[in-house]
Amino acid sequence: MNKKIKLSIIIINYNTFSLTCKCIESIIQHTQGVTYEIILVDNASTECNPEKFTELFPQITLIKSAENVGFAKGNNLGLAVAKGEYILLLNSDIELIANSIEVCLKKIQANPKIGVVSPLLVYPDGKIQHTANKFDNLTYEIIEIFRLHRFLGNKKLLGFYFSHNEEMFVDWVWGAFFLIRKEVIEKMPQKKLPDDFFMYFEDVQWCYLIKKLGYQILFTPATRVIHHVSASSSLNKNIAISKLEKSLQNETYFWLKEKGWLYTKILYLLRALKYLSLRKKEFRRIAQIFWKKFLRF
Repeated sequence: MNKKIKLSIIIINYNTFSLTCKCIESIIQHTQGVTYEIILVDNASTECNPEKFTELFPQITLIKSAENVGFAKGNNLGLAVAKGEYILLLNSDIELIANSIEVCLKKIQANPKIGVVSPLLVYPDGKIQHTANKFDNLTYEIIEIFRLHRFLGNKKLLGFYFSHNEEMFVDWVWGAFFLIRKEVIEKMPQKKLPDDFFMYFEDVQWCYLIKKLGYQILFTPATRVIHHVSASSSLNKNIAISKLEKSLQNETYFWLKEKGWLYTKILYLLRALKYLSLRKKEFRRIAQIFWKKFLRF
């Protein structure tokens, strides 16, 4: 008799065959004490025939999308067939180095108020990725402009200013390792993840809605995973700016809907001033992007 599946792991592949294989291999190697299934959604990759995945890993469920529908919609394709009580959205550029899935699953099972758990993410060289965050607001922007965070302690701001060495309830976490209760998704509109955005900022949107539903978002450094960032994008010197501009389009839509025109306009003005105040060449272009956004309103 087959055991009931506790966890459905959904991975989106888009032209990252080698990394996706490495991700799946790391799950199989390190995950113990959990009954799980792996659902791989191929987003119309052109790199190779996605059937190669099932040749290497016959135990996975492969979904082949006829077109590249993006990150959120791709995950919803996986959710449509998921059997688990819990869902782990896992980037194809994640590599497990320990039994992180069981650690995080125990965290979410221990408290019914926890809707999402995310572990410590690190670069391949071990440097910390600043994944535990607060929602943006005007107060925090002013604090950063005037460097008042020096007097507040890193718990007040999270993000870049947070050491990521202690477990905390936060506003939002990255979607790279996103362990969520299936019951939370079933309470969302149309019983699926919001998929307004093709890519970028969807993790903020999801966490915002999850918190509105009354659940908590937990960041835990009890375990760490390697995140090979931007593996599905072409690496070049302008990639960070390109991502910012694309993400900002989605963020603008989101804050206009949630907070209104005036709030969004002031937010971008304060951000422009913040990056300008850093007085470094690499931040001037970012300041210009926010300044242009401010002027367009």
